[in-house]
Amino acid sequence: MINLQYGRIPVLNALKENQVNEIFISSSFNDRKILEHVEKLNIKVTILTKNELDKMVKGNHQGIIAKVKPFEYTPFETLQNILKRQQKPIVLLLDEIQDPQNFGAIIRSADAFGVTGIIIKKRNQVLVTPTVIKAATGAQNYVKICQVSNLRDAIDKLKKMGFWIVATDASAEQSTHQLDYNFPVGLIIGSEGFGISSLLLKNADYIVKIPMLGNVNSLNASVATGILLYEIRTKQTK
Repeated sequence: MINLQYGRIPVLNALKENQVNEIFISSSFNDRKILEHVEKLNIKVTILTKNELDKMVKGNHQGIIAKVKPFEYTPFETLQNILKRQQKPIVLLLDEIQDPQNFGAIIRSADAFGVTGIIIKKRNQVLVTPTVIKAATGAQNYVKICQVSNLRDAIDKLKKMGFWIVATDASAEQSTHQLDYNFPVGLIIGSEGFGISSLLLKNADYIVKIPMLGNVNSLNASVATGILLYEIRTKQTK
């Protein structure tokens, strides 16, 4: 399978991380910053028409597509070793996120708030695809992303390391701002359509809700993630 990234910011970040094997650009592409990186790294460049670029990817390529090295997931054991050396780290556990735009936005928020790792299942979960990478705008290079067969087992291992598991549910009695988060946090984010599974909710140490005043009592998964991470980091740094 050929791995492609497209769009100026994702490609530029891939160039900075030395992940690009080949570049495809339109004849009118003139972003000097990107072209200088390409020239410096001596990367093969192929000039194509806009229609030819359109056929390569689904989405706004902005006149540039890069053939990149395959995305490498971090082994869970490697993430564990990194976490052991950190003070009050945060880990995200995604319970069957399906939308690639949501996943990409979650990765961006994770990077913004210093999340060490994201744990996803190998099945029933969108993987790190070109669409996810474009939405993440390079943040996937700075947050460890792990695949596991079973989130429940990952939670058990995190608990043995001293993590407290936080989940969200609209029926929770406790609001997210009522916790002090003065501990290593494993934050579960539920799927767009079904939320967090009952099995994972039972394994959470705390179940909280985001207070809302509107008429539609739900939030996009990536928006909810950003709110929760901001709350956690704000409390941890006080």
